Amino acid sequence: METKLLALKLFLDTLGIDDSIETVDDRKRVQKAVYLGQLSGIDLGYRYGWYRMGPYCPALTRDYYALESEIAAGALDSEGRSFNAQVVEKLKVIIPLLKSPIEGVGQEEWLELLASVHFLRKVSGKSHQEAQSILQQEKPHVADHFGVAVDLLVGFKMLN
Repeated sequence: METKLLALKLFLDTLGIDDSIETVDDRKRVQKAVYLGQLSGIDLGYRYGWYRMGPYCPALTRDYYALESEIAAGALDSEGRSFNAQVVEKLKVIIPLLKSPIEGVGQEEWLELLASVHFLRKVSGKSHQEAQSILQQEKPHVADHFGVAVDLLVGFKMLN
C-alpha cells in the first residue's frame, strides 16, 4: 500500500473520523476533516480551492477513493500502526472542534461551516462581513451559526 494512503487512514483514525465515502455527506466529512486537521500543523500535502460545499481538494478525492479500494481489497495494513506521539498530540488537540456544538447541526454540516469560514477568512482573505455574506448566499443551511464557528476557530487559534 502507498505510504500516503496509510498516512491518510491514520490521520482520519486519529481524528476519530469515519473513512466511509459512500454518500456525499461522507465525502464532505472527510474533505473538511482533513482540511481542518491540517490546520493542527500536520500537513499531508493536500491543497484546497473553493467549491460549492466549501474547501475542496481533488487530490484528496483521488486518494480517498484509492484508500477505499485498498481497504476493500484487504491490502491495508494499518493494524497496530499509528503516528508518533507528537503528531497524535497535535491532532488530538483539535478533536473537540470537530464535534458540532449545535443541536440539529450534524458533523458534516458543522465541518463544512468551520472549513468554509476558515478558508474564506484566511485563504481567500475575505473580511468578517464578506465571509458572512458569502455564507449567507451560498450556505444558508449553516450561515446562522457563523458566529459560533468564528468564536471556536478563534479559541483554537485558527483565526484571529
